[in-house]
Amino acid sequence: MNNITRSMLILFVIMLVAEVSASAQDQQPDQSRRERVIQFLKARRQAQGAAGNGAGLMGAGGRFGNQRINDLGPERSGVGMRQGQSSGDESLLDPDASAEARKIGNSNATARDVAYGSDPLQKLDVYAPAKGTATGPVILFAHGGGWKRGDKKQHGLKGAAYSNHGILFISTNYRLAPQVMHPKEIEDIASAFAWVKAHASDYGADPNKIYVMGHSAGAHLVDLLATNEKFLKEKGLKLSDVKGCISLDTASLDLTERASLPGPASKMVADMIKTAFGTDPKVLAEASPLLQLQKGKTYPSFLMICSGNRRDSLAAHKEFEKAVHGVGGGVTTKVVPLNHGEISQAAGNEKTEVFSQILSFVEGK
Repeated sequence: MNNITRSMLILFVIMLVAEVSASAQDQQPDQSRRERVIQFLKARRQAQGAAGNGAGLMGAGGRFGNQRINDLGPERSGVGMRQGQSSGDESLLDPDASAEARKIGNSNATARDVAYGSDPLQKLDVYAPAKGTATGPVILFAHGGGWKRGDKKQHGLKGAAYSNHGILFISTNYRLAPQVMHPKEIEDIASAFAWVKAHASDYGADPNKIYVMGHSAGAHLVDLLATNEKFLKEKGLKLSDVKGCISLDTASLDLTERASLPGPASKMVADMIKTAFGTDPKVLAEASPLLQLQKGKTYPSFLMICSGNRRDSLAAHKEFEKAVHGVGGGVTTKVVPLNHGEISQAAGNEKTEVFSQILSFVEGK
């Protein structure tokens, strides 16, 4: 039996066990449907990893050997998917993105597809606490996807989790490359922020306690919003309107550097950056959160959560942390033993340390 056949057999057996386990758990009333979904997704992800150990990364020609797709981060994994080629399993990039997870999360939405602009992608979903206090905080969340794909509906589990803790959670879409290029995406994030500022009180929250959070490319965008006041000023707002910024595992804090790194994997990064931002060094600098930091300006506090499995992410976060401290700003960096996709999942799972860290940051503890 060759390695590929053996790996496919391993994958089939583990997937079968996961399916049987999930079916059996349907009979257990004390386990929530959400937990069953998370356990199933975890088992499926482990199955993919087991298959990869024998035959390389399935579906990618073994280019990355036995490294799991989530460990590679957004700029090294799923490039074809972010160019519109469906893999049939979006949960490999973000476990929250599975159809079942979307169904569970979306059932908890207070309002869906609320327009903040005229484009079909300029819409957001609202997850309001059962009892608004008029003093509760808000999280505006931007999805990831290499600036090319992704959807607000993939993060309904986060909406349900944070609203359970009295936080108004808003998940936004924004226009995507290649249909648009910088600065359209960050302008959409600023427009969504302006909508939240104007309507937070309608959902029982405090418009002066708006936090921005994003994962992957979405983390890059919220980091940029919190460091380059230009985009908020265009909406009649300022940096002080952002209470805090929660950045989930982006290595794209300096696009000028990311676009010029050597190696085949880095070329994929460069191609994605080129599609979304072009090649003009001035534009890349304007779109780099790290390069916006200046002494004499006041910035929101940052909570940066990065994967200990990604050297590029670790290096980028260390440099950003040093720069924020250098201008007198506040930043907390948490390095976690999770891969890129698991960080996004953990951010919406109330039982994880990542969720607790975010909750403490938003609650000011």
